[in-house]
Amino acid sequence: MNFRIVKTLLKKELTDIFRDTKTIIIMVAIPLILYPLLFLASVLITSNMLKESTEKTYNVSIVANDSDRAVVNRLLDDALEKFEYHFEIVEPDSDDYEKLIRKNTIDAVIEAKSDNGELGNITIYSMSSLTKSDTCRSMIEKVFEDYKDEITENKLREALDDYDSLTSEPFEITSTNYSSKEETTGMLVGNVMPFMMVISVLIGVSTIAVDISVGEKERGTLETLITIPVNNMEIVIAKFFATTVIAMFSLSLNIFSFGLIGFYMFHSAKIASESMGDFSLISFIPSVLIMIPLMVLFTMFISALCLCIDFTAKSVKEANNYTTPLMLILVMGTGAAVLMNMKFNYVYALIPVLNISLLIKDLFMLKFDATMIALVFGATILHTMAAVFAMTKIFSSEDILFSEGLKSFKLFEKRSNMKEGQIPGIGDIVFMFVLMFLLSNFVGGYIAIEHGFLGVIISQLIVFLIPVIYSWYIKVDFKNLYTLNAPKAKDVIGVLFFVFGAYIINTLFGTYLIQWFPKLAETNDNLGSMIGMGGFVPSLIVIGMLPAIAEETAFRGFLYGTLKNKKIPIAVTMIITALVFAAYHMNLLQFIYVTLLGLLMSYIIYNSNSIFITAIFHLINNSLTVIIQFKSEWLEKIPLLQNETPGLSDTLILLGIGLALLVIGFIISDNKFGIFSHSKPSGKTLE
Repeated sequence: MNFRIVKTLLKKELTDIFRDTKTIIIMVAIPLILYPLLFLASVLITSNMLKESTEKTYNVSIVANDSDRAVVNRLLDDALEKFEYHFEIVEPDSDDYEKLIRKNTIDAVIEAKSDNGELGNITIYSMSSLTKSDTCRSMIEKVFEDYKDEITENKLREALDDYDSLTSEPFEITSTNYSSKEETTGMLVGNVMPFMMVISVLIGVSTIAVDISVGEKERGTLETLITIPVNNMEIVIAKFFATTVIAMFSLSLNIFSFGLIGFYMFHSAKIASESMGDFSLISFIPSVLIMIPLMVLFTMFISALCLCIDFTAKSVKEANNYTTPLMLILVMGTGAAVLMNMKFNYVYALIPVLNISLLIKDLFMLKFDATMIALVFGATILHTMAAVFAMTKIFSSEDILFSEGLKSFKLFEKRSNMKEGQIPGIGDIVFMFVLMFLLSNFVGGYIAIEHGFLGVIISQLIVFLIPVIYSWYIKVDFKNLYTLNAPKAKDVIGVLFFVFGAYIINTLFGTYLIQWFPKLAETNDNLGSMIGMGGFVPSLIVIGMLPAIAEETAFRGFLYGTLKNKKIPIAVTMIITALVFAAYHMNLLQFIYVTLLGLLMSYIIYNSNSIFITAIFHLINNSLTVIIQFKSEWLEKIPLLQNETPGLSDTLILLGIGLALLVIGFIISDNKFGIFSHSKPSGKTLE
């Protein structure tokens, strides 16, 4: 790669971006002008509303006898000095209180009834749909509540000679705050900063990434750019750096803008200065110095991720449809870190977005754990490298870059016009899986709530029938799409080693995940109780056999088969299939290890070129769970499986056994360890 060419292309991309008036408005005008104006406007409106609510005069009518009227009049007059409430007594010209209030002639009516010569029950007539009337009602209620407390206190004082001693405070409560003013301030900033930074990066990246990727497709300039004598790698890296630079520029302006707002709030708001007092900004210099390179890495990661998505889109509208769910997921990850009060640990330090949000919180609370900082930086670098790798692969594949996108949707074409033996498009995948997810979860979930075990059966039937019927309607080549090739003996033997090795490692991994995330284990407990509903043999059929048929048809059949035939790199095909398969389980704990299981199953169907092998794997894997649930006595003679959480030595032994079984499976299946090479293994379909 020639970096001089990259520099030239980067300069060209930046020049094009800054020529766009829309970019200047979004990147400069909004953070520097609009944000402060919106903030000042909201402050002024709020303060004016509060001031107006106390200074405004409220028209009140009193319906009572003379003695009660005098009491109510006195209370309303005293409210001006006590609460700064302004009431004007107005005589009603009608007994239709509702009509008077609706016409804004009066704001509220107080009806007082005497009780043995004293002020009795009070009824307040108002309208909650009218702001002034509703505010007036709440003020009147406060006045009378205060009067009630005054009467009660006087009665107790008259009845009890030692009233003062009885009502004196029995003890005083004092507190000592060990947090410094810097830590308190840092806690407040640390709760806001992740949201502000992630949203700023997303706004900056998404706008530019769409424009220089799919935007160029629509303008027809991307094809021209690819034809010039420049390496595709140099083009995509220049676009990547342009997106990152602009996003960092946007982030800097947003930080500057919000910093000015925060400075104004602290120095103008009495509450803020009283609660936090003076603090040293120098204390936060290490936090800022660590945060700057971290945000650069995070911006690079988001840039590569958005470009991956946008390069696959056919239009700007389609790209925005793809990017919006991504933005929601990233914001939700930040919200989980800030709002759920998660405790930073080694596992969270590996999860994208969540790790950066938690680290920023710790940094501004002046917590500097070198191990956690290094782990977050390392994980973010790996995430960025993976995203950049995927971005370059997508850009280098013209079949992906200039694919038909969601326009390949075939369902609403006449079946008589369809060709025999065709392959579904990307649009078919999206529609079919959205439909399948919705029906299997909502219909199957509802039936599961009402009838228990039957819901699982219905869900599996939906997962099986939707792709099969869809494939039949669009006249697909079933043998090619679903990889319906006869299994070879070596693959059948190899898959036995694969499944037992994977089951041992996944069970071990799942045990530790439950220990690390105990709250996430609740859904697994629900699954275990559902398995126990049906009995041993029915559970073997429903939990073991049906998913081996239905889920393999949908995921290693329709999804994997479509991607395989779209000339998408096999590694990308495997990863997408595994992630969608894991997401289908709708369980965060399962998502982690089902993804690993899905990658292995994707490799198995690639290596064996037969969906029947993955169906065998799926059948045995799920059946083992049922057997352990119902026939735990069969395992009593296996000492390593007696402890719920195995010790270190048992863990190492189990891990060694699992890995050994996987290696044997690879050897028996005649794996050449070349699945990511450009050569085509014999007998396998790579188109």
